[in-house]
Amino acid sequence: MKQFPALILVFVLLPLLVVPQVNPDNILDTVETVEGPVILYKNFSWEFLGAEPVMLNIEADSSGLFSEGWTTDQVRCLGYMKPDSIQDTVLILTSEEMKFCMPVPVEHLIRGFMYTHKGLDIRLKMGDTVRAAFDGVVRYARSNRGGFGNLIILRHYNGLETFYAHLSKLKVTVNQVVKAGDPVGFGGSTGRSRGPHLHFEIRYRDVPVDPRRVIDLDSCMLVANVFPIRKEVFYPHDWDFTAVYHKIKSGDTLGHLAVKYHTSVKEICAMNNIRSTTTLRIGRVLRVR
Repeated sequence: MKQFPALILVFVLLPLLVVPQVNPDNILDTVETVEGPVILYKNFSWEFLGAEPVMLNIEADSSGLFSEGWTTDQVRCLGYMKPDSIQDTVLILTSEEMKFCMPVPVEHLIRGFMYTHKGLDIRLKMGDTVRAAFDGVVRYARSNRGGFGNLIILRHYNGLETFYAHLSKLKVTVNQVVKAGDPVGFGGSTGRSRGPHLHFEIRYRDVPVDPRRVIDLDSCMLVANVFPIRKEVFYPHDWDFTAVYHKIKSGDTLGHLAVKYHTSVKEICAMNNIRSTTTLRIGRVLRVR
């Protein structure tokens, strides 16, 4: 069999050996292979999506936090951080090209951000498309035993991460680049869930922030593009208009109130800074939701 001259082989194989510039405009497609996911470029070069995150745009990483603590098999990546010690300012959309997309329509909010519930539970139908809120890269995409069920975590270019839990099916894989509005999965009820809904979280350096401080749920638009990270963003709105209060009557107990208002004793205690053994005096007003 006739062999190719060495010079011809160089020209044939050179495109495959070139290390591509990671630019969204150069990406043609991503394909699954037996060796793992591969990214294809328009100049006919390619590379495996390994354990390191794919950076779309270095300039977009305004905080320098994009690759910090990167892991694809753990939900928390930076360890425990005290919310009170974090003070920063986040530019939500780090360039004019970036957009925001509400992951699902907010027709019914089942549960909001609370002391013991660090996200929004949004009702949806089984199989509804769930979309990426911001541009980013998939850091975590697998079934989670901690209660999230099928979980997607997207890392963004400003220190933020978004969580999409209880999905029936995952549509993306780790290290995959996504744009705001891209489908990442389908609505479901996996994990600790009492029915189809999306559990959506926004975290800054592993600490959940109240999404309603970032997003206006009525208009499904950002409250502002500049987001100041202060102590209060890590705790529920004390002035929340959806808050529910109960005036203690004879015979009331924390267990009775938890059942009546579909919450937990732990949550009531956290909201009111009391203990489960605290005596409930008649006439006292407690926040129960």
